[in-house]
Amino acid sequence: MKKYGIFLLTLTVTLSLSISDVMAQRMRHAPAGRGGGGAQMGGNRGGGRSINGGANRSANRPQTREYSQPKKSQPRPAANSGNRNKSNITQNNNTRNTKIKGGDKSKNISGNKVNIDNSRNTNVNVNVNKNVRINNSHNNRYYNGHRGYYPYRYHPYRPYYYGPHWHPFGFFVAVMATTAIIVSLDNQNYYYDQGVYYTESSGGYTVVVPPTNIVVNTLPEGVEKITLNDDPYYYFGGAFYVPSGDSYKVVEAPAGAVVTNIPDGGEEQEIDGQNYVVYNNTYYQPLTQNGKDLYQVVEMESSN
Repeated sequence: MKKYGIFLLTLTVTLSLSISDVMAQRMRHAPAGRGGGGAQMGGNRGGGRSINGGANRSANRPQTREYSQPKKSQPRPAANSGNRNKSNITQNNNTRNTKIKGGDKSKNISGNKVNIDNSRNTNVNVNVNKNVRINNSHNNRYYNGHRGYYPYRYHPYRPYYYGPHWHPFGFFVAVMATTAIIVSLDNQNYYYDQGVYYTESSGGYTVVVPPTNIVVNTLPEGVEKITLNDDPYYYFGGAFYVPSGDSYKVVEAPAGAVVTNIPDGGEEQEIDGQNYVVYNNTYYQPLTQNGKDLYQVVEMESSN
């Protein structure tokens, strides 16, 4: 009897295993999307592939749609046959105009690498002045033994820096330096400090043009001595001085005087095809002597 019971138990287990195996085989060969179990297992393994490695996709995975890239509003410019040589790529938007006060110091940067035109003045925007012309009477005058002005020779105007104590016209300071002294002319007080003249303004002091005929006791360090037709002059920061006793008086720029530098605040003007530097209503003609760039004060007259 025990043997019969054991036989029945064995038979039952065998049949159960066979039925399970048949069901598993059916599940493996069932197409994806049919029969919830097969599709669910396919979705959990293989990223959408069936258990037996087939190419059937899971019903749970969204179908991929073909994506069409939207058209751009403007067509993209074609490259030069794929050539990435920088010398063939022109960047028209790289032109930069960078302006420095007292003279347009912009540099024209364009295209192939960085091409900076140094053959002429970096001041690109030169004003054309048709209202004046050079006074031809200078041809009958002598300047330090030379008849007429020296020959014109263009070179770029580069504002000269006189140091941290010098400031251009219009510069504002809130506090006056303790080294400044008060000088007066026509009942107007000026603050004079190392070659710079200030007047009081709202909340501080503003740099002004050196007033003609004002007298100061000392000249700043770096002053340039000039001799014109045996007369001594002193030049600093665009201002000319002559001795006045033990002091120095500001005078108008003498025609024919040759100076080394012009400070910040000047601008180039084209007159009759030649470029002059105008500073404080004085015209300077560029020239070269012994390989050194200089400027000569020239007289202008109305062209009307």
